[in-house]
Amino acid sequence: MVIIYTLMLVGGIGGICYGFWGQDRLKPPYDTVAAVTLPLSLILALLGVLLLCVPHFFG
Repeated sequence: MVIIYTLMLVGGIGGICYGFWGQDRLKPPYDTVAAVTLPLSLILALLGVLLLCVPHFFG
């Protein structure tokens, strides 16, 4: 499970980087996708950190 939580964290950080980059660099329909990706990626990264630190948080 640690591998899954680490992948959640890395994917969240990657999504955050894509979201910040995409809002500035992409053309109008795609910059909205990047803007929506940013908070979802933040939630994913925070959830990954939470589950890495407290593995049975939801159980």
